[in-house]
Amino acid sequence: ACALCRTKHRVTTTWCMRTRGVYLVSTVARRAHERAKGRAMAHDGTAWWTRKTVLARSASTTTTATTATSPPSADDEIVANDAKARLQSSVLATFGAWFASRGGEIHPRVRMTFRPESGWSLEADSAIGKGEQLVKLPKKLMLSCDGEDVSAPLREVMSRVPSDLWSSKLGLLLVRERIAAQHSLFAPYITLLPSVHEGNPLFFQHDAVVDLQYAPLVAQIRKRSKFLVQLVGRGATVDDGENFVNAEHPDRRRVVMEVDANALGWASACASSRAFKVRGPTSTPSMLPVIDVCNHSFTPSATVRLLDGGDGDVELVATRELDAGEAIELNYGNLSNDELLLDYGFIIENNPYDVVKLRWDLKLIELAREIGGLATAPIGAQAAEESLKGTTVNVDDVMQITSWQHAALQRIGLVGDASNVELDIHAHGVDKKLLAGLRVLYSKSPTEASRAADAPYGEIGANVVSPDTEIKALRCCMSLAALALGNFQTTLEEDKRILKECSPSVNAQATKTKQQVLAIRFRVEKKKILSGAMARLNEAIAREQE
Repeated sequence: ACALCRTKHRVTTTWCMRTRGVYLVSTVARRAHERAKGRAMAHDGTAWWTRKTVLARSASTTTTATTATSPPSADDEIVANDAKARLQSSVLATFGAWFASRGGEIHPRVRMTFRPESGWSLEADSAIGKGEQLVKLPKKLMLSCDGEDVSAPLREVMSRVPSDLWSSKLGLLLVRERIAAQHSLFAPYITLLPSVHEGNPLFFQHDAVVDLQYAPLVAQIRKRSKFLVQLVGRGATVDDGENFVNAEHPDRRRVVMEVDANALGWASACASSRAFKVRGPTSTPSMLPVIDVCNHSFTPSATVRLLDGGDGDVELVATRELDAGEAIELNYGNLSNDELLLDYGFIIENNPYDVVKLRWDLKLIELAREIGGLATAPIGAQAAEESLKGTTVNVDDVMQITSWQHAALQRIGLVGDASNVELDIHAHGVDKKLLAGLRVLYSKSPTEASRAADAPYGEIGANVVSPDTEIKALRCCMSLAALALGNFQTTLEEDKRILKECSPSVNAQATKTKQQVLAIRFRVEKKKILSGAMARLNEAIAREQE
């Protein structure tokens, strides 16, 4: 029977903090109870950051480390949890008062909760309807590089940051505010930021970087690390200047800061994982207090949008109904695991937007042909019918192709001044440009090459070239995927075994660090993509051979 309405319904379990017991509550009664509780809380006038429900639930998520020699008693654990909860509550109360004093608003049924394993997050304290405003954030609560309180010397240093490393530009401002400490207008917000970014590969130990076994990501890590060192070296001084505090801005505080690569690395990681481009993909990123603690989901429950007539103010709005205790999540974008790991410090298993990076490289294609048993199969000008061969072009001193094959590759965008040779392999196939380009190289006539290059191109099973040409192109694609898989030093099965051995439930004395485990999980996803692509290509070859 339901513990709330005392009648027999389909029930779920609910944990009671007061009695430390589990109760059975019907779904219907629970939702009605949460709505009633939410309505009461919405009118009780209690500040959202001081409600007992917020603090108690925050406390319940806090865990205490134990040792094998002297496990704490239940009373000791309660005392430790209470101490941690009071600390987090104090931080939250200071932040909440600051947020409200500067015009920020939060839904009365939304709470900020701290969890040791994931940090701060936003959750529904009780049921919330679709379309309701969850957070309102005035422009003056946003930390942005285009703010009027950014000094000219700091802007000059920011101007040296390339556009693709924008997080370091915002990171410089964040370092400045951190050094200003209590004099910063954003001091309570800075206090909430994580002190370490263990999941960000910029802070990986060498062994963890090696365990990635994926050259494109390692190259990005090195690029970012090299830039940080080049920008500030072992230390750089940035002075707001004597004229920063003046009659027009008497409340400003001049800051002279020493910035090194470690400090800027921390700040850049904070910025990349929390900033939003609320005015579009080319707009200046801003850090949005409260909103930026929302975690990611490809099926989000909320969205951020500009307020009409708000002069840059933004709001967080529920995109569907939220149940009590449900996390409020945003979609950070359709990002690969490379992007998620570099900017946010996590990956997603079976990420539908994850890819394996590849380049259009004729030397690599020649190697793939040898592996796939296609070394003797005519390709390029050799594949063309003798009467249709015409003039030929030497490409990279690797392969002779006909002028019409070259023209078709140019239309696809694989050769020429406007070419883009960056390609992707995904779990359900290969880059359309890759398959289309290989079809062109194996084409026997200008007509066949033209059909291969016509948009839409590169679809598996498109029936645009002869079966012989299609099978050769598919086999070459499969060999390229096999080459990419062979670049990893371990197999997928070996990685799965390593991860199993690293599980605390299997081996309490696991030797791999958290960073190494994350790196291994990252490469496992890449291998799954390549295996899935090869399976799809193999099926396509089998259909062509029927």
